[in-house]
Amino acid sequence: MIQLIIWIKPFARYVLIAWIITMITVSSIPSLPTLKIHTEKCDIRLDYLIHFCEYGLLAFITYLSFTGKEFKMNMKKYLSLTIALIAFAVLDEYHQKLIPGRSFNVKDIQSNIIGIITALGFCIYLFRLIASRLAKRDLKSHQ
Repeated sequence: MIQLIIWIKPFARYVLIAWIITMITVSSIPSLPTLKIHTEKCDIRLDYLIHFCEYGLLAFITYLSFTGKEFKMNMKKYLSLTIALIAFAVLDEYHQKLIPGRSFNVKDIQSNIIGIITALGFCIYLFRLIASRLAKRDLKSHQ
């Protein structure tokens, strides 16, 4: 998996742009049905899981796009990117108020933010692991 992430890194900004365009396009479709799983006791809405995954992936691609070649990023940059991602999530939800058949939903924003924060923790851990492995590999190649 680490090798795949290292291989994808040079293309991350292109993937990020494509993902943002896809998100905005889907968000602009009028009257999308709410996906649900019907059980005996209740209905389980899947759109919250979709929002979590959608914004988790957006955050992962964003952090990957802005990390250095050695997979290092300072906390100030992580914080700035996280704030920008949360602002985008809120603006995207407000944008849906303008689309016929769509509405503003606070729980969608909560799912978006939880996805972003989860991806943040995952990326901090993963990028530190990759940076450490790259440093060890470079150290061995210089000996």
